[in-house]
Amino acid sequence: MEKENDIIRSWNKNASEWSRLIEQEKIASRKFTNPAIVEEVNKYDLLKILDLGCGEGWLSRALKNKRNSVTGVDVTEALLETARRKSSQNFYRMSYEEIIEGKSIPEAPFDAVVLNFCLYHKEEVPRLLFSLRSSLSKPGLIFIQTLHPAFLLQNNLAYEDQWIKDSWKGLQGNFVEPHAWYARTFESWISAFIDSGFNILGVKEVTNDSKIPVSVIFKAEKVCNSKEPDFKNKSGRL
Repeated sequence: MEKENDIIRSWNKNASEWSRLIEQEKIASRKFTNPAIVEEVNKYDLLKILDLGCGEGWLSRALKNKRNSVTGVDVTEALLETARRKSSQNFYRMSYEEIIEGKSIPEAPFDAVVLNFCLYHKEEVPRLLFSLRSSLSKPGLIFIQTLHPAFLLQNNLAYEDQWIKDSWKGLQGNFVEPHAWYARTFESWISAFIDSGFNILGVKEVTNDSKIPVSVIFKAEKVCNSKEPDFKNKSGRL
């Protein structure tokens, strides 16, 4: 879990700078990606939602209404402190590694889990998705918004799964010690869902005013009675 530790360390060091960027609306693409994920989740009448990788809690607040409960979980305590200061909702500190190892998520089960721009790993992603099944009610939905795979071509990179070195590249701000993140093709994302016991219900490609793709939102439903796959033998592909 060396890369997991790098990610946690990087976010701990950059939490205040990230919160500043969010508060000052300094990330241009969020004009398109923020309403997109809220709209997709709100298409369903969900009473209990988990915002996993909630950060400073903007999405938890945006999804909250008079009928539902939205719980936030993140590993970065400084971000959680900001989330708690801005809302009376419940926020808990927990790592992906703990979830993969079987630790129960507070307030589970949930009708849906939302992961918004917070998946940076390789093999750990399908393992995390499979582990989240136990925290979902039936049928149980999962929403994932991530950078559009066209990002690779836009940056003159080969269209293949690969590690990207600088997590903060292109953002305004004084960020330090960037962590690596794992970019996936559409084929790789689809395989991750299938191998983790989910059926993909829909895919939304989010574009900016110039119709350039900036993100993709996957919507999936857990497959009941799905057996745990042999992730060790699949690790080369995932």
